[in-house]
Amino acid sequence: MKKRLIYSILTLGIIGFALFIRKMWSFLPDFINIWIGDYLWAIMLYCATMVVFLHFDKKKTTIALIVFCWLIEASQLWHTPWLDAFRSTTFGGLLLGHGFLWSDIIAYTAGVLSAYWIDKQALKIMYSHE
Repeated sequence: MKKRLIYSILTLGIIGFALFIRKMWSFLPDFINIWIGDYLWAIMLYCATMVVFLHFDKKKTTIALIVFCWLIEASQLWHTPWLDAFRSTTFGGLLLGHGFLWSDIIAYTAGVLSAYWIDKQALKIMYSHE
């Protein structure tokens, strides 16, 4: 239960931080603006997934999340009236995005992999103190 709570708090914290960053868009360099939203989205997705699938193998879950992110990005190449209408909503746009970008693939992959690495390091530290 303690781990789920930690992942839940991290998920909400990342959402809050991402919304804050969105408000600071005009003050940040373009290089950061290109990557940060998708990078944080992927980290948030990792934490949220760990809330639900806490006892699944983390390596396999990480690979599945990377594939999921790639599929979401690839879905942006597919346009139908109903899908574009969904994407035009705030929720749909945040969930599915609007247009395919290779930089998004890189940011998603980096986000999920860094979340996995940090998680793995945190677990090593936690278990070394027991």
